[in-house]
Amino acid sequence: MKAIGLFSIFIALFMSCSKEPLIEMDREAFEREFAAWNEQNIQNYQFSYECNRARYSHYAKIAIEEGKEPILMEPPDVPIERVPYRSIAHLYEEINSYFEDIEKIKKRLGSYASNPVKSATLHIEYDTQYHYPKKVLYAVHYINMSMIGIPPSVGGGHPITEVTDFQPNE
Repeated sequence: MKAIGLFSIFIALFMSCSKEPLIEMDREAFEREFAAWNEQNIQNYQFSYECNRARYSHYAKIAIEEGKEPILMEPPDVPIERVPYRSIAHLYEEINSYFEDIEKIKKRLGSYASNPVKSATLHIEYDTQYHYPKKVLYAVHYINMSMIGIPPSVGGGHPITEVTDFQPNE
């Protein structure tokens, strides 16, 4: 009986010390939805989004017109350059950078070499009609959070972005 208990503890310790990070993402769905978004060629639209990060939240309502600079409808008096996502294309670019980060995590490149990651999750919900990302969650959990100045109780980066009020304009 003791042998089974010790063996179970050994297996649990072995599994927890695994060098490979747990990765959850769906690159194929991203490529498929991005292609479907581009096929529609929607040039004039408006949308709102809210981005919640560990240290700040951001809300914006933006209008896009073909051949013109994006118009920031809300909040007033903020330069458009300070808005992280100025279009659905910008949001897709940011999501693509998350996939690139996850590839670095897998290969332990850059800052991930000295501070290994325990897990990384990129979860994306898409609009079924227009194929834009409705909700994006990107979470990274480091093995040693204190190496990057984050208390262990906080966790890793968890930006959550939600797109609402999408309307194509004629």
